[in-house]
Amino acid sequence: MRCRLLIADLGTSSLKVMIMGGGGQVESSTSEPVLTYTEGKRHEQKPAEWWKSFKKACRTLHNQGTGLDVDAVVCTGQMEDFIPVKDGLADTAILYSDQGGSRRLQNRHLASDAVTAVTGNDWKSTTPLMKWLADEAPEKWERVLFGSKDYLIYCLTGVSVCDPVNGTVTGMMNIHTRTWDEQLWNGTGISYRQLPLLLEPEDIAGYVLKEVAVQTGIPAGTPVCCGLGDGGAVTLAAGFQAGGDSGYAYAGTTGWAAVPADTLAMSKEGSVFHLAAPQKGQFIKIMPLLNMGNVHQWAVHTWCGHGNFEEFEKLAAEPKAMPESLVFIPYLNGERNPIVDEKARGAFIGIDSQVDESHMARAVLEGLAFSLKQVFTQAGLASSSLFLVGGGTKSRALRQIVADVFQCRVQVSAEQERLAMFGAAACGWKAVHECSWEEAGKALRGIDHRDIIVEPDVSKKEILVKKERLFAEAARRMRGIFDV
Repeated sequence: MRCRLLIADLGTSSLKVMIMGGGGQVESSTSEPVLTYTEGKRHEQKPAEWWKSFKKACRTLHNQGTGLDVDAVVCTGQMEDFIPVKDGLADTAILYSDQGGSRRLQNRHLASDAVTAVTGNDWKSTTPLMKWLADEAPEKWERVLFGSKDYLIYCLTGVSVCDPVNGTVTGMMNIHTRTWDEQLWNGTGISYRQLPLLLEPEDIAGYVLKEVAVQTGIPAGTPVCCGLGDGGAVTLAAGFQAGGDSGYAYAGTTGWAAVPADTLAMSKEGSVFHLAAPQKGQFIKIMPLLNMGNVHQWAVHTWCGHGNFEEFEKLAAEPKAMPESLVFIPYLNGERNPIVDEKARGAFIGIDSQVDESHMARAVLEGLAFSLKQVFTQAGLASSSLFLVGGGTKSRALRQIVADVFQCRVQVSAEQERLAMFGAAACGWKAVHECSWEEAGKALRGIDHRDIIVEPDVSKKEILVKKERLFAEAARRMRGIFDV
């Protein structure tokens, strides 16, 4: 399966653009920084700067001698943005992390359980974007976009689109039919005509305009795929590369477990969020963790002055005589899984006179691994291998500890920075060749990624099983302790 693609990934901190050759090899790539403007609780970016950076990236590739005559353009990027468009221009993009504005929707036409039945998620997790739409005087804008990649598509083709993965987080899409559902926003002042066209990730959104061809060097008439939000793209790539359907674990600043699902199942305890999967009729079940890389970074700065990461790696790697009773509860910022407790805080349990900083450093990483395993257990999953992604995978110590705690092989993509782009590439292959997702997945697996494989240390199984039980019991008993 051969096709040449231009792939763009517009994230919160950078824009990456690459040309993938007919055999799946990366011919050339470049990146540009993305600026975020903060004022108090407001977190915004400038869409005009996105487009300027994209054009610059295209020129850079051209100057490197890379031709931009491709079979298709496909984009991915940050999700859950609010990008109002007026007279063809977008002055601002309000990010998902923004806490400004009232974000108060006083009531819905539907009861909360009815909202859940249609959207697949609870009331709180499906209203933020709709609140922005209702708050920000919808009569003042012509249309709205919900993702950074959608703005690039709008500039390239003049067409406003959204994919079902990102459509899920708007609170306005029926997750079962993958269409906008007007009953969800009745009484808000929002008009159907202001919403983007919902397309499947592999659908052609439009074609590169003549004036855009002059600005970018991409030939006019080149097909532009709808693509998908980065959450869906990473899930797609992780599933294809891992060669299975057991999901993956993300260890970034925060963390989550993501698993494919054929049906929706709300959690009685903990927080579970559902996304429409790239594949029709399927879903992605997300179980988020508020504490992961942020806790790792806290530990590095606490025990290794000036944030010396390598020093912390050595400290946590293999301390002598690790106490069997020492566990760390990593809830520095509250937690959402396996239970929801915003007031939860972290704690060391089982400290005795033999405990030193190396023991505590390792206990921190073990606590993070126990948290990850808890959400997989919550999802009823057990596997002989685990696909691990995110910035936390740079830690050799954390990779090994996760393998030891899960007692399974851990597979880490060597292409962490490009993982979402490989997921987007699958959409491009499917569009160009009109093939199945399975065939697109085979093409993706055919690329030599030289993944990192970490095998578990079976000699640690017994002690870690005991510590995991202690971790779970300590976390359970601490629930509500900080409510006083």
